[in-house]
Amino acid sequence: MSDTEYQPIGRVKGRPRIRRPRLPRSTATALPGPSSHGSAAASARPDLVEWHAMSPSERAVNWAELCTWVTWLYDRYELSVESRLPECWAEHPGMIEELWALMIWRKEIYGSEQPAGQAARYWHTELRVVTANAATYYASNCRTGHRKTYARAAESVELQERWRTADPWSGIPSTVLAAQETTEKANPPGTMSSAAMRDAVANGDATELSPAIPEYVRLRGSWWLDTGDERWVLVTDEAFAAKLDASASAMAEATAATQRRRASRQLFADDSADHEHGSRN
Repeated sequence: MSDTEYQPIGRVKGRPRIRRPRLPRSTATALPGPSSHGSAAASARPDLVEWHAMSPSERAVNWAELCTWVTWLYDRYELSVESRLPECWAEHPGMIEELWALMIWRKEIYGSEQPAGQAARYWHTELRVVTANAATYYASNCRTGHRKTYARAAESVELQERWRTADPWSGIPSTVLAAQETTEKANPPGTMSSAAMRDAVANGDATELSPAIPEYVRLRGSWWLDTGDERWVLVTDEAFAAKLDASASAMAEATAATQRRRASRQLFADDSADHEHGSRN
């Protein structure tokens, strides 16, 4: 018995009610600009994912988020002045990649638990590099010249529609996109193959609730359930997930208490052996 009392949940006879899976964290719609320090959202590290590695639904959500963020960037940094960011950025695949990486990097800096001013300065230096390349490298033939008035992207319905209806997957082979669509059908969001989960456990990325209850595994901050048919599903019942968290915490505390007790007993045994040896001498 350990020093800590706890109630393990045991094996659950009935399966928990599984709701429609939520989109991955990387596709969650967020407000543009820096995150608020100290918040739960701020501590979450955004994921940098290749566009061709996204499922069709993920690409749609991420594209909407990027357009919203670029609108904020365009107005906040006055990028319409001298066409620092050409209005046709959404029609240049390279610019899409540059701005996507720039957005994720800024989230990492401002969303960190310990934001660094030096990192923010590096980001702003890179922003100037990106905007310089936008006019001279990606869109060298698209500049419209200096504008006397400051045009706001957020107020231009035509410009917003132009950006939204552009093809962000231009230049990606159709075979790659088709492969992702096939994968999404075979592995809908919120599911994972048993082989992939075994690899995650072996690599230490996923942790079983306990050796006696291996059908529940924690991976990337979420609980997964083994359906028994070579597939795992994401546990989206928040109340049930909270019970799993509590049980895992109690088991961890009990294990730590047991280890402390064993260490204490071993220390006592070592001291006794040393004392007995000293008496003989």
